[in-house]
Amino acid sequence: MQDLDRKGVMDERQKTKLVEFVGDKKKDYYFKKWQKDNSFNWAAFFLTLLWLGYRKMYKPIFLVLAAFLFIDIFFVVAGIEGTVINRSLGAGLSGWLGVGGNLLYKKHAQKQISIIDQRSLSDKERIHEIHKRGGTSKLGVLLAFLLVVVYIGLALVIYSF
Repeated sequence: MQDLDRKGVMDERQKTKLVEFVGDKKKDYYFKKWQKDNSFNWAAFFLTLLWLGYRKMYKPIFLVLAAFLFIDIFFVVAGIEGTVINRSLGAGLSGWLGVGGNLLYKKHAQKQISIIDQRSLSDKERIHEIHKRGGTSKLGVLLAFLLVVVYIGLALVIYSF
């Protein structure tokens, strides 16, 4: 989905959809951040996977935890002490989300809106669906937290061998 015209100005309809997706509370924050090439998101930096859950970005949570689990299995099979590497990967993830979290969220919003736009919906239904898929989720935070707990449990089992 193209959200900017040739002059770099956001189309009013696309902006309306992004506002519905992000929500009124944080729309100014994100639109300001999205105007810059580089911007830092402190919440994404410190809360990492919980921030992803809060912003309903579940796929990256699963991918990160699956990657971490795969790395843990590899370390055990290869006989590598992975504590320092795991901590470095965690710090790298925090840094990457801090620096790239706003852009990741924008791409997520655009993708979700594009998927909704492809469906045969009335304007009212479309806005409702965008609002439902966007915004924030306390349940998403809980899901992310529970997935981290499951990962830690699996990692403890893996490292006990």
